[in-house]
Amino acid sequence: MANVTYDLLWRETMRDLLDMLELDPPQDQDEEEAFQHFSYLYIKYVQIFKNLEDCYDQHVHPQKRIDIKDVLEAVIGRMLEIKGYLVTLKGLKFINFDDILVDLKLIPETLELPVPRYFVDERQKDLMLREKLVQTLIAARDADKDDVAPEGSEKVMSTEDAIKVIQINERGRQGKQRARFMKEIRKQEELEKKLREMGQPETDPDSAAVVIQKLFRGFKTMKQARMMREEELVFIGMKQPEPKPRELDPVARQGDIRSRRKIIQAQNKDEYEEALVNIRRKIYDDEGVDMREQMMDKIRQWFVLFREHNDSFPEYPEEETGGSIFIFDPPPVVEPEEEEEEGGGDKKKDDKKKDDKKDDKKKKGEEEEEDEGPQQLPVSEFVLKMQACTE
Repeated sequence: MANVTYDLLWRETMRDLLDMLELDPPQDQDEEEAFQHFSYLYIKYVQIFKNLEDCYDQHVHPQKRIDIKDVLEAVIGRMLEIKGYLVTLKGLKFINFDDILVDLKLIPETLELPVPRYFVDERQKDLMLREKLVQTLIAARDADKDDVAPEGSEKVMSTEDAIKVIQINERGRQGKQRARFMKEIRKQEELEKKLREMGQPETDPDSAAVVIQKLFRGFKTMKQARMMREEELVFIGMKQPEPKPRELDPVARQGDIRSRRKIIQAQNKDEYEEALVNIRRKIYDDEGVDMREQMMDKIRQWFVLFREHNDSFPEYPEEETGGSIFIFDPPPVVEPEEEEEEGGGDKKKDDKKKDDKKDDKKKKGEEEEEDEGPQQLPVSEFVLKMQACTE
């Protein structure tokens, strides 16, 4: 597939994700409605997860792959959260989604969760090192076994004895083959002798043609029946289909295309990382001097202002507390609230009125909480992350 195909798939998946974020988190409804709603969310998140995993695996653009991975990990986290909530809701580890799949007109294979391929691809070096370590340990174990001679081992056969055994077996094989050949010749001679004694009648051409047609049609029908039986076995999954040539096999072609795209991905990633280093070095060389002077001017200005207010120079912030970060990005200053001076009697009256209003509000709030049925569930961190990625 071309890059445009996965770009379109990514856009469609992000649209579906935006639609899902409008429904997530749902309101806290009764048990049956909550189960139906969360089951629908889970199935949709599974579909979004599969599409994003395909996009991340096949995209060759490094920056796009970084964005897709952020969304993919958030979708995986939210999907697991919903599955855990469903398990808690039903009290069973296996959840039956058959009714919802029928309503959505989906097949059971929709719920199959594949292992993300980047779990293996991004840990290829670690897996290769582990495989080498295992092979080394196996070789060392086999070497230790070879050093220990087995008890009661048989004597090694000499070369002459081995040659004699091979000669005996070969002569026996040739004798059996010669006897079988002579037996067939003898049967053929007896058959010809019987035909000469009985006298073979002349065969009618029409009768011979009918016999040939009969034999050919029988052979053709049996061949067609055998092919139909094999196709039926392949269709019901009782037999493996015959392997196609690699040029015509779509699965093999898909594997070749994926291998080529993986090579392009590695090349683009290396170029991207190299470009980041070059840009950072270029910025340091071109703008580093100006930035350093601006920072030094700001630090000097901070020292002078502190000297004007306190008649002494401050101590430079320690590295453990952040160093110059305190100078460039100081913490916000909380201004004290200005209290208005009023008469004592008026102030007490106002305080009483405020207290009465607060009590009335609390009572109304408690009554409203008792009347209100559904309440919104807390927003998941993964939902917030997905919202940030879609902005």
